[in-house]
Amino acid sequence: MARHPALALALFAVSANALAQAPAAAGAPAYKPLRYDEDYRYLQGAGADATRRDPWDPIKYIPLGGPDTYLSLGGEIRERFEHYSAPNFGTPGPDADGYLLHRILLHADLHAGERLRAFVQLGNHLAAGKDVAMPPYEDRLDLQQAFVDARLPLSGNAAADPSVRVGRQEMAFGSQRLVSVRDAPNVRRAFDGVRLGGQASDVRIDAFATRPVLLKAGNFDDHPNHAQGFWGVYTTFPRSFVPASGVDLYYLGFENSRALYSVGAGVERRHSVGGRIFGGQGRWDWDWEALAQFGSFGRQDLRAWGVSTDTGYGFAVAGWNVRAGVKATAGSGDKDPADGRLGTYGGLFPKLAYFNQAGLVGASNVLDLQPSLTLRPTASLRLTVSWDFIWRQTTGDAVYTAAAVPIAGTAGRPGRYTGSQLAFDVFWQVDRHVTVNAGLVHVEVAPVLRTAGGRNTNFTYLSAAYTF
Repeated sequence: MARHPALALALFAVSANALAQAPAAAGAPAYKPLRYDEDYRYLQGAGADATRRDPWDPIKYIPLGGPDTYLSLGGEIRERFEHYSAPNFGTPGPDADGYLLHRILLHADLHAGERLRAFVQLGNHLAAGKDVAMPPYEDRLDLQQAFVDARLPLSGNAAADPSVRVGRQEMAFGSQRLVSVRDAPNVRRAFDGVRLGGQASDVRIDAFATRPVLLKAGNFDDHPNHAQGFWGVYTTFPRSFVPASGVDLYYLGFENSRALYSVGAGVERRHSVGGRIFGGQGRWDWDWEALAQFGSFGRQDLRAWGVSTDTGYGFAVAGWNVRAGVKATAGSGDKDPADGRLGTYGGLFPKLAYFNQAGLVGASNVLDLQPSLTLRPTASLRLTVSWDFIWRQTTGDAVYTAAAVPIAGTAGRPGRYTGSQLAFDVFWQVDRHVTVNAGLVHVEVAPVLRTAGGRNTNFTYLSAAYTF
């Protein structure tokens, strides 16, 4: 059991009280997934139009001099209940686990003119009732983000000049299949390092060299993970040579001195080169991605690949907007552990809710087909049902968790079929500040997991967040 259930429940009550505050103003911009992307300069001067004033506007733009010198404050309170009937498919671990996840994020964003900025975000994360309360579920108090931005004086237009960001920072690129903030677990993912970013016309280029933050459960004890390094260049072309589509092109480098695959442990150096096409035309939408990976693992060569597609068709029924979609994912596995070459795809830093909120399976050694149906009765309410069918790409390799950990006893077992996952999800944007999520995932396991000690699993969750 968690050590702070009373405190977590008290903070849950504070959150519930916050949800009852005055309604948000219509017309104000939506909050960003990355809070440092928000810009409140529209509140300068006399402030916003009375029709779009928000109760939190007084702290969103606090002038400190000229129009580009100001302080902005904000935060988030989130309470999330999760329950697994059999965590990790019931392989060694607790028989069942239900717990309340509490998260408070508070940030200050200081702009000292057009070219200098400092952003600091504190995080408080508790896991009341969890059998093992540790990151990424519990991190009592620490710096979630703390960085300085400086725009290089390359022209007379500061807004057009590239910026250098140094410090602890969240990053998310493209579809977040490879680089994500990992929002579903309690503690969001951050990196320590430097990032150079700029935009020329509509083209965005980011180059970075970082280490992921190694989380600890205590107070101000997180630090860079010196066993891992992560660097790369990510480029986005919103308008491209592909009709009605944007294009992402990227190189991502990763080193891990403590990597673990079904063939064993060793030093991993993995280079990923890939691209993504995303867009829509008429009733159709698409998001397709492919990449090749090369490098080394111990004394072995590394050659792997991954492909992921998400295609949908939208239509209206009885006033409801409907999207029928299908996702297909393939990640290579290691066919022969004795051939001197590692073939297992590495997902780097993906969202752990990779296929659904249960987050039980990742994209390594996988073939996945996931049809879905999304219903939107209103613009603020979304209902989704999806059915995931999962196979191994090769039986020579293991079944891997969403965190890319091989499940013991699955490598080399016969049977490519892993199982199915039927998911129901509800998302409600109550107003600008309040969101509610709920869902159920039922997992049917195939014999390859049963022989490793696994069994069918149910996962349920209920989450409410207040953002300001």
